[in-house]
Amino acid sequence: SLTSDQAITSSVKDALRLGCVAVGFTIYPGSAKCFDMMEEAREIIAEAKSCGLAVVLWSYPRGEGISKEGETAVDVIAYAAHIGALLGANIIKVKLPINYLEREKIE
Repeated sequence: SLTSDQAITSSVKDALRLGCVAVGFTIYPGSAKCFDMMEEAREIIAEAKSCGLAVVLWSYPRGEGISKEGETAVDVIAYAAHIGALLGANIIKVKLPINYLEREKIE
């Protein structure tokens, strides 16, 4: 389990046995465990794709460095979608962005 409130409850092998066409995974960019989540997601995504399964990724920014309003800021949501694409997800679910920038410039 990556966090006390998140656990992997099944496997790609289980998805194939059940006749599923996709697997899903949630990551929280900006959270304390975001890099662990991305590494775990990358492994699951690679395994699923090698078996012909699609991947749905929920990418929801949060964490100490992101304000509550920033969780739906257009720049932060774009980053969350970008990370999902880099990980190889077929479908990436993000929160609807608002007209707000969390960071005026990248330093």
